[in-house]
Amino acid sequence: MIINKDVMRDHNERSVLQAIVNHGPISRTEVSKLLGLNKVTVSDIIGSLTERKLVTSQGEARAAASGSGRRPELVAYNVTYGYVSNFSISGLTLEMLVTQLDGRALEYSQSPIDNLTVHQVVAKMEEMVRQLPKFKVDNGLQAISIAIFGVVYQNEIISSPFVDFEDVDLVGHFEQRYHVPVIMENEANLSAIFEQDYSKQELQSLVSISIHEGVGAGILLNKQLYTGNYGRAGEVGQMLLTEPDKPRKRLAKLTNFDQEWSQSALLAKAARLKGRPTYTLADLVRANEQGDAQITHLIEDFCYQLAVVTSNLIIAYDPQLVFFNSPLIDQLPEILKNVQMKLSFMPLVPPLVMSKDVKYATLLGGASLAIHKVLDMTGTRLILHH
Repeated sequence: MIINKDVMRDHNERSVLQAIVNHGPISRTEVSKLLGLNKVTVSDIIGSLTERKLVTSQGEARAAASGSGRRPELVAYNVTYGYVSNFSISGLTLEMLVTQLDGRALEYSQSPIDNLTVHQVVAKMEEMVRQLPKFKVDNGLQAISIAIFGVVYQNEIISSPFVDFEDVDLVGHFEQRYHVPVIMENEANLSAIFEQDYSKQELQSLVSISIHEGVGAGILLNKQLYTGNYGRAGEVGQMLLTEPDKPRKRLAKLTNFDQEWSQSALLAKAARLKGRPTYTLADLVRANEQGDAQITHLIEDFCYQLAVVTSNLIIAYDPQLVFFNSPLIDQLPEILKNVQMKLSFMPLVPPLVMSKDVKYATLLGGASLAIHKVLDMTGTRLILHH
């Protein structure tokens, strides 16, 4: 069997960098033992990574491994090599989180966009980048990620219920504008990536249910993001809802889960119940705490519908864990307990848990994709921090 030396070198270089990112500061000897590579190969690769400023020396270890002799030099991942800017575009808000190359946040900002055209949204994104302070990094902006509430296929927006992107090529525009890689992905998918990449525990499979203006599910199978044939996997908000007690309708006339049970839809129902023009999440939480019968009944209906969707996702994908990325459930944690109780009839129900970071999960998931792209490590396990 003929092994291409360049392919082997690239593989070894990724493995060494992965070891340094995930286990550094670390010595050359420790990297050699961890990967089963000879010390000469490891030293050569670390020398190359140091020249590229992806790796830096941390000086000598505090004590030699054997207790005597020369102390080994430690090397570490250079997290200040540059930074990545990560956007999330919903129907109401534009968010940006800037992170260094280990995922730690440098800057966060947001802006309302509910009355803006897509061209104005793009201008607002550029304004946010322009207003960034000068960070203490070596090489400036390295990549951009964009989270979309909608279907994304091969870095293109197929559909979005909240923003009319018309014929605007977001990826092409920002690549040309900043001359860096641009990655675009569905927001629920990014929340699933966050749960995996910002955890020391590597899961084989997980589902992350995202409940905001719409409802979606990010799915990881065999450690890889599963998006389906055209990027629509996990679009549970588009699942049709039937009305058994009413005459059959054409499928095109049925409502979907987004229209009935997204956070926005739930608050709209609460507003109608209370005869008010608007109803906020804070209003809902307060009314529930006060025992408002209409609101508690509405939340119970929501729990029932969410339990049905969660059950279907468990049956379909059999995940190790189900995460919930939802400001609503974050504010009303009893919802999660209610759903767990409703699913008690099922055998082998995986743990249902809240996201580790409801506010920033999607943005940090985007940061992970951007960082992997910068390092040319797509598909490689990197443990990030926040």
